[in-house]
Amino acid sequence: MTSYQNPHAALRVGQIIETHLTRLEMSYRDLADRLGVKDTKIIYFVTGRHYFPVQFARPTADALGIDQGELIHFVLLQYFPRAEVDAIWEAIAMHVLGQQAPSEGGAEDEEKEAQNTKRKKRKKRKKSR
Repeated sequence: MTSYQNPHAALRVGQIIETHLTRLEMSYRDLADRLGVKDTKIIYFVTGRHYFPVQFARPTADALGIDQGELIHFVLLQYFPRAEVDAIWEAIAMHVLGQQAPSEGGAEDEEKEAQNTKRKKRKKRKKSR
């Protein structure tokens, strides 16, 4: 398998980081301290000299107060072609939606079950009279 690297995506990640560092008036050293790296490493990321590691996406997004998903999307574009990133993104979205779906039957079945329980109670009352 051939290694894929996109220097334009690395520059885009760097631009995102630089923009938010400027907005927050945060230094490279501040971000480096939060990530546990040297400030020169942050400079390499910002300039696109080094590719931004995926494991830094979450702490960086938290530190900069930005959407983690957006940053991760651009980080993945450094390592995979857009079509593959889009496929990965779609698979993750479908998984998340599947996790959020109501349990089998959902609210409608729960409501029907409650109505059936009420009917059964009424029938028992009528029989006991």
